[in-house]
Amino acid sequence: MALFAQKTMQYVRAPDENVFIAPFNLIEIFGLILPLEWWVSKRTYMRINDYVMAVIYAPLLIVAAFFEMRSARDVTSNRKRGEDDDDTIEEWEQLESSELDLEGEGWTKSVESAKSNVDLDQATVEVMQLREELGELKELMKSFIKEKQGQKE
Repeated sequence: MALFAQKTMQYVRAPDENVFIAPFNLIEIFGLILPLEWWVSKRTYMRINDYVMAVIYAPLLIVAAFFEMRSARDVTSNRKRGEDDDDTIEEWEQLESSELDLEGEGWTKSVESAKSNVDLDQATVEVMQLREELGELKELMKSFIKEKQGQKE
Protein backbone atom coordinates (compact mmCIF):
# COMPACT_ATOMS: atom_id res chain seq x y z
CA MET A 1 0.00 0.00 0.00
CA ALA A 2 2.88 2.34 0.75
CA LEU A 3 4.36 1.68 -2.69
CA PHE A 4 1.02 2.50 -4.31
CA ALA A 5 0.79 5.72 -2.29
CA GLN A 6 4.33 6.65 -3.29
CA LYS A 7 3.61 6.05 -6.97
CA THR A 8 0.42 8.09 -6.73
CA MET A 9 2.08 11.01 -4.94
CA GLN A 10 4.97 10.92 -7.40
CA TYR A 11 2.67 12.22 -10.13
CA VAL A 12 0.82 14.81 -8.03
CA ARG A 13 2.00 18.29 -8.80
CA ALA A 14 1.19 21.48 -6.97
CA PRO A 15 -0.39 24.20 -9.09
CA ASP A 16 2.40 26.64 -8.31
CA GLU A 17 5.42 27.08 -6.06
CA ASN A 18 3.64 29.11 -3.40
CA VAL A 19 0.97 26.80 -2.07
CA PHE A 20 -0.99 27.86 1.00
CA ILE A 21 -2.62 25.04 2.93
CA ALA A 22 -6.14 25.47 4.28
CA PRO A 23 -7.13 27.72 6.08
CA PHE A 24 -4.16 29.85 5.06
CA ASN A 25 -5.39 29.80 1.48
CA LEU A 26 -8.02 32.32 2.59
CA ILE A 27 -5.20 34.69 3.50
CA GLU A 28 -3.75 34.13 0.04
CA ILE A 29 -7.05 34.84 -1.69
CA PHE A 30 -8.28 37.81 0.33
CA GLY A 31 -4.93 39.24 1.45
CA LEU A 32 -2.76 38.74 -1.61
CA ILE A 33 -4.52 37.78 -4.83
CA LEU A 34 -7.56 40.06 -4.77
CA PRO A 35 -5.91 43.25 -3.47
CA LEU A 36 -2.41 42.93 -4.96
CA GLU A 37 -1.94 40.51 -7.84
CA TRP A 38 -3.71 42.50 -10.52
CA TRP A 39 -1.78 45.78 -10.10
CA VAL A 40 1.58 44.90 -8.48
CA SER A 41 4.46 43.73 -10.67
CA LYS A 42 5.07 39.98 -10.73
CA ARG A 43 8.45 40.33 -9.02
CA THR A 44 7.03 42.45 -6.18
CA TYR A 45 4.03 40.17 -5.78
CA MET A 46 6.29 37.11 -5.50
CA ARG A 47 8.44 38.84 -2.88
CA ILE A 48 5.37 39.83 -0.82
CA ASN A 49 4.03 36.29 -1.20
CA ASP A 50 7.31 34.87 0.13
CA TYR A 51 7.23 37.21 3.14
CA VAL A 52 3.64 36.29 3.97
CA MET A 53 4.44 32.58 3.69
CA ALA A 54 7.47 33.01 5.95
CA VAL A 55 5.37 34.74 8.61
CA ILE A 56 2.57 32.17 8.42
CA TYR A 57 4.65 29.00 8.27
CA ALA A 58 7.56 29.96 10.55
CA PRO A 59 5.75 29.11 13.82
CA LEU A 60 4.60 25.76 12.44
CA LEU A 61 8.09 24.91 11.23
CA ILE A 62 9.65 25.92 14.54
CA VAL A 63 7.28 23.65 16.47
CA ALA A 64 7.93 20.77 14.05
CA ALA A 65 11.69 21.33 14.33
CA PHE A 66 11.46 21.29 18.13
CA PHE A 67 9.67 17.93 18.16
CA GLU A 68 12.06 16.47 15.58
CA MET A 69 15.05 17.71 17.57
CA ARG A 70 13.69 16.13 20.75
CA SER A 71 13.03 12.86 18.93
CA ALA A 72 16.55 12.90 17.42
CA ARG A 73 18.01 13.48 20.89
CA ASP A 74 16.12 10.44 22.19
CA VAL A 75 17.35 8.28 19.31
CA THR A 76 20.94 9.40 19.86
CA SER A 77 20.66 8.65 23.58
CA ASN A 78 19.25 5.20 22.87
CA ARG A 79 22.00 4.42 20.37
CA LYS A 80 24.68 5.41 22.89
CA ARG A 81 23.20 2.90 25.34
CA GLY A 82 22.99 0.23 22.63
CA GLU A 83 19.20 0.12 22.62
CA ASP A 84 16.73 0.34 19.76
CA ASP A 85 16.18 3.74 18.20
CA ASP A 86 12.61 3.93 19.41
CA ASP A 87 12.20 2.32 22.81
CA THR A 88 8.58 3.29 23.36
CA ILE A 89 6.23 0.33 23.28
CA GLU A 90 3.08 1.07 21.35
CA GLU A 91 -0.35 -0.30 22.23
CA TRP A 92 -0.46 -2.73 19.32
CA GLU A 93 2.95 -4.11 20.29
CA GLN A 94 1.70 -4.99 23.79
CA LEU A 95 -0.96 -7.38 22.53
CA GLU A 96 0.08 -10.99 22.57
CA SER A 97 -1.30 -13.37 20.00
CA SER A 98 -3.15 -15.25 22.75
CA GLU A 99 -5.01 -12.08 23.77
CA LEU A 100 -6.18 -11.34 20.26
CA ASP A 101 -8.95 -13.76 19.34
CA LEU A 102 -10.37 -12.73 15.99
CA GLU A 103 -12.61 -15.80 15.69
CA GLY A 104 -14.14 -15.26 19.12
CA GLU A 105 -15.10 -11.71 18.27
CA GLY A 106 -16.79 -12.77 15.05
CA TRP A 107 -14.27 -10.90 12.93
CA THR A 108 -13.60 -13.78 10.56
CA LYS A 109 -17.31 -14.37 10.04
CA SER A 110 -17.88 -10.69 9.26
CA VAL A 111 -15.04 -10.69 6.75
CA GLU A 112 -16.27 -13.87 5.08
CA SER A 113 -19.78 -12.48 4.71
CA ALA A 114 -18.52 -9.20 3.28
CA LYS A 115 -15.94 -10.50 0.82
CA SER A 116 -16.90 -10.49 -2.82
CA ASN A 117 -16.44 -13.27 -5.33
CA VAL A 118 -13.84 -11.95 -7.75
CA ASP A 119 -14.14 -14.95 -10.07
CA LEU A 120 -17.68 -13.98 -11.13
CA ASP A 121 -18.80 -10.65 -12.49
CA GLN A 122 -21.69 -8.75 -10.89
CA ALA A 123 -24.22 -9.69 -13.58
CA THR A 124 -23.58 -13.41 -13.10
CA VAL A 125 -23.94 -13.10 -9.34
CA GLU A 126 -27.24 -11.25 -9.73
CA VAL A 127 -28.58 -13.87 -12.18
CA MET A 128 -27.67 -16.62 -9.71
CA GLN A 129 -29.50 -14.76 -6.93
CA LEU A 130 -32.53 -14.31 -9.17
CA ARG A 131 -32.57 -18.04 -9.94
CA GLU A 132 -32.52 -18.84 -6.22
CA GLU A 133 -35.37 -16.42 -5.58
CA LEU A 134 -37.32 -17.84 -8.52
CA GLY A 135 -36.88 -21.35 -7.11
CA GLU A 136 -38.17 -20.17 -3.73
CA LEU A 137 -41.12 -18.50 -5.45
CA LYS A 138 -41.94 -21.73 -7.34
CA GLU A 139 -41.90 -23.73 -4.09
CA LEU A 140 -44.13 -21.15 -2.44
CA MET A 141 -46.59 -21.26 -5.35
CA LYS A 142 -46.66 -25.09 -5.28
CA SER A 143 -47.44 -25.09 -1.56
CA PHE A 144 -50.09 -22.41 -2.08
CA ILE A 145 -51.76 -24.44 -4.89
CA LYS A 146 -51.73 -27.59 -2.74
CA GLU A 147 -53.41 -25.67 0.09
CA LYS A 148 -56.11 -24.37 -2.28
CA GLN A 149 -56.76 -27.84 -3.70
CA GLY A 150 -56.98 -29.27 -0.17
CA GLN A 151 -59.59 -26.64 0.81
CA LYS A 152 -61.81 -27.36 -2.25
CA GLU A 153 -62.12 -31.07 -1.52
